[in-house]
Amino acid sequence: MYNKIYQILDEKGRAKTGIFLDGPYMGKKCILKPETVIREENCGEAAEKKSGVQLIPEKTEDASIWDNYLNILSETKETKVTEADGHRLFVEDYRKNPRLVIFGGGHVSQPTAHLGKMLGFHVTIMDDREYFVTKERFPEADQLVYGDFKELDKYITPYDNTYYVILTRGHIGDADCLRRLLHRPYEYLGMIGSKNKVRITRENLLKEGYTLEQLDEVHAPIGIPLGGQLPEEIAVSIMAEIIKVKNQHYSAYCDEKVETAVLEGCHGVMVTIAEKSGSSPRGVGSKMFVEPSGHITGSIGGGKVEYEAINHCKEVKEKEVKHYALTADGQDSLGMICGGQVTVVFERV
Repeated sequence: MYNKIYQILDEKGRAKTGIFLDGPYMGKKCILKPETVIREENCGEAAEKKSGVQLIPEKTEDASIWDNYLNILSETKETKVTEADGHRLFVEDYRKNPRLVIFGGGHVSQPTAHLGKMLGFHVTIMDDREYFVTKERFPEADQLVYGDFKELDKYITPYDNTYYVILTRGHIGDADCLRRLLHRPYEYLGMIGSKNKVRITRENLLKEGYTLEQLDEVHAPIGIPLGGQLPEEIAVSIMAEIIKVKNQHYSAYCDEKVETAVLEGCHGVMVTIAEKSGSSPRGVGSKMFVEPSGHITGSIGGGKVEYEAINHCKEVKEKEVKHYALTADGQDSLGMICGGQVTVVFERV
């Protein structure tokens, strides 16, 4: 199932999974793949965007079970254990390879692109002036696109984990981009401009058939108000807002070394921290992959918990859930004095 998770992450940049930690469905798992559909019969300026998910159960016969928990899975916005009919359901929200797409190659775009690369984004710059999208102006950009903003769909592939920044040279270009981006999935959509320009743009798009709900999702004027005037200062305010949006929910850490081991066909046991309290070393969603040879990729924090988990992998048949107490005595105690508890999920891959 992890092959499918990593495949979806490469395609969409986002994925979500759910696995029951107890109760009659203990060990049952599913994937939620984000899906966005645009109604083709109304593909004019105000075409309708419908966002949803495709539910992929680990076992086909479990599909009807997961239908009952689709709302809970969809409404859980971060990696955590939540309650479902009195039982514990571990939801992992994965994010990978965030993309920053900047429309307009002007003076604010240059420091914004630089900060984006520094913060780990794949950066694309698009402008309708060829001499504004060059390696000299944007040496760190991953993709440079020259083309008409009205035809951006030809050049920019839809991708769920994308952060769009509209910084064109005028309100016409801004509106052209906004019309097309409102039809897409995105994590963030921001448009530069004065309050008056933003108001006029909103009024025009409302007349064209866009809804208040759609337009209220747009960050405009763009950025966290820091009082800056210089291009570099405006870029900081834009990226600060993007980072705030990006980190508003806690996502599972996608360890690329663990991913590589799975995609290369290695077999073993995936070990994941589902819950923690007190002084446990690593966060929820941390993963470790233990192969039969004893080779280990990733980590759930080292120390006694990791040692015990590695030893337990030899006994795992399919899926198991274990609780480790970081105390000196009591049930599941590891003979430690730091306090806290860790819930660990074991899955044979």
